[in-house]
Amino acid sequence: MSSGGGDLPELLAPEIDPDAPVEGRGDRLAGVLVRSLEGRRVLCDLFSAQAGVLERNVSAEGAGHWKRTAIGNVDVMAALVRRWLPELGDGAAAFCAQAVMVAGAVWTHARPSAAMLDAYDADPSLAQLRMGFAPALRTVLAALMAGTLARAAAL
Repeated sequence: MSSGGGDLPELLAPEIDPDAPVEGRGDRLAGVLVRSLEGRRVLCDLFSAQAGVLERNVSAEGAGHWKRTAIGNVDVMAALVRRWLPELGDGAAAFCAQAVMVAGAVWTHARPSAAMLDAYDADPSLAQLRMGFAPALRTVLAALMAGTLARAAAL
């Protein structure tokens, strides 16, 4: 799974100490994932348009091909994530699929329309709703990871 700037295992290796406590590894993984997406605007645009745009007005054959490819990509990502967080077990695939969905949603919200920017300027009390992509996604992914790890530990 090439990320354009190196493979995910190469990105993770210097970042995640396999002997660190699981919570620390989960937080570090969230950070690595965010950094890997920050500069990939087109990929984030595609994530954000996936369900609402790209999966509309296509044939069943095209939709099936798209989903099979997406499942394959999530499986590859999950296998890589499990190398650094084996405690996730089968939850790694769910985490990875949800991380893609969340990344698309945060990307959309972190890029407000011109009208929304004007609304923020007109009413400073709305400024609390503005978000930066990287900090918001890191927070959400860390929380998602913590929940996925807690569920895996409870099983």
